Amino acid sequence: MKKPTIFISHSSLDKELIRQIKDLVSRRTSGTVDLFQSSDGESIPFGNNWIRQVEENLNKSRIMLVFVSPRSVMSSWIYFEAGFAYSKGVKVIPIGIDGVDIGSLKPPLNLLQGFNITSAEGLNNIIAVLNREFDCSYPETFSEDDFQPLLAFSFGHQKVSEEVLNIIEHVEMVFPNKMTLGKKDISIVDDPFGKVEQLLLENDIEFRSVDKNTIHTHGAIIRHKEGDDFSAGVSLVLDPFCLKINEKLVNNMISVLYQAQIVDKFWFYVFFETDVSLITKDFKVSSKLHINGFSMSDLNGRMHKYKSVDFALDPPLNSGRNFGYKLENLRVVYDSGQFDSKLLFSLVEELVRAGIVLPARNS
Repeated sequence: MKKPTIFISHSSLDKELIRQIKDLVSRRTSGTVDLFQSSDGESIPFGNNWIRQVEENLNKSRIMLVFVSPRSVMSSWIYFEAGFAYSKGVKVIPIGIDGVDIGSLKPPLNLLQGFNITSAEGLNNIIAVLNREFDCSYPETFSEDDFQPLLAFSFGHQKVSEEVLNIIEHVEMVFPNKMTLGKKDISIVDDPFGKVEQLLLENDIEFRSVDKNTIHTHGAIIRHKEGDDFSAGVSLVLDPFCLKINEKLVNNMISVLYQAQIVDKFWFYVFFETDVSLITKDFKVSSKLHINGFSMSDLNGRMHKYKSVDFALDPPLNSGRNFGYKLENLRVVYDSGQFDSKLLFSLVEELVRAGIVLPARNS
């Protein structure tokens, strides 16, 4: 007997969140239901014709779960898949995630009966749908302990504005081979890349080694460069959409790479999209920040304070004073082991409000 197929439609930017939900449902149904997620690298093996596989699985599906997030609602793809499935007689069920309320959607999705996932009850609604449509009796017993880990893959609970996510190009950290903090010289551990790979394995983080000096994981690239110059060491480049899920990785890397060496403070750089400009002249930055209630930092005369972090707006390389980057950036100093994506997004929102980070405005 063939297993019933459920087609999962979603934005590729929500891949990890959906994969977690898919895994929960798969375990609860003991693998007796075929859950087809087109972007997970498992439902469609690499090298196969993607469009053909999508069409074949749409044709054999009885149910389509359309996960609607702030990202997917802006894409036409879920509407295409939902329309195709509906025309084939597949039962299409919209599910609001990451702060989206399906009751607020526009036609055609709001014309279909669905629900939101804001708690364990939403997860149990998925099981209830399977029981009803397939005449099964899977236990509807998801708890808040099952639901809470999903928040690590979500932005809705952080109330991160779409503008902030879209103006940040990437966040970058460099763990130098050698550095001096205060009066103490600190060196990175032997075989730093080996230590990073071990950290990824211990934390069950999926990754692939591109070459001996490059690792890719979800929303991040890790590189290693030999030498003693500014850029030498281990670098970590992070996509803003996956900052939350990579918090644990960021906070563990310092202790792994500088074992038995005390590093109280660390730093990272925020780079913005090309159509975003920054005010970096010290007196102008200071003026705007003072007007908006920011205090000066105790670390450096150019830096300012925001809650538990210190920050500065650095000009591009040819200005004669920055830390080696060709592009202007926001430099943030934080307590080691306390990297907080929510705090970073909040800081950027405040800098936009203060007129220091200037997104392009449509005329």
